[in-house]
Amino acid sequence: MTAEPLRVLWLAAPVIVAALVHIAVIRLRLLPGLVVPLDGGADWRGARVLGDNKTWRGALVMTLVSTAAAPLQQVVRLPALEYFDYGRANLALVGFLLGLGFVLGELPNSFLKRRLGVAPGGRGSALFVVLDQVDSIVAALALLALAWPPPLAVWVWVLVLCSGVHMALNALFVVLGLKERVF
Repeated sequence: MTAEPLRVLWLAAPVIVAALVHIAVIRLRLLPGLVVPLDGGADWRGARVLGDNKTWRGALVMTLVSTAAAPLQQVVRLPALEYFDYGRANLALVGFLLGLGFVLGELPNSFLKRRLGVAPGGRGSALFVVLDQVDSIVAALALLALAWPPPLAVWVWVLVLCSGVHMALNALFVVLGLKERVF
């Protein structure tokens, strides 16, 4: 593996850790009081705004765990993999931006699916399959740009590599019985 994919994985590590924790939280049925839809069950034009799968539990776990995981990268320094100086950066802010961006990035796609009658967790068209893999990644990088503007090459690497990681995590969801399919 070349250095660039490792650097991308190191940048994305807080969100990857958050996703793994989120899988465990779902599997173990932890924090049941937070399994409340972000849209509060609201309808808009005859359909749910986001659906039941976008919950406060997921939003909070993804954001808070990413925020907590990122500062650990100052403890375990790997300067060769850092796109910026992790020793001087506010990594809690970096983790927060990545986690919140990941969560927010999924919402427009869910909103569009509900408008088109695609059930929560449903696949829809090929466009939605692609959007499901990149929406949260693009938003996470866009929010990260508030603290560190990623160069174009990083955007490309992140989109390609993290889409693969996203699919691998989806496969883990399928194996654990939390999703019906990878795509």
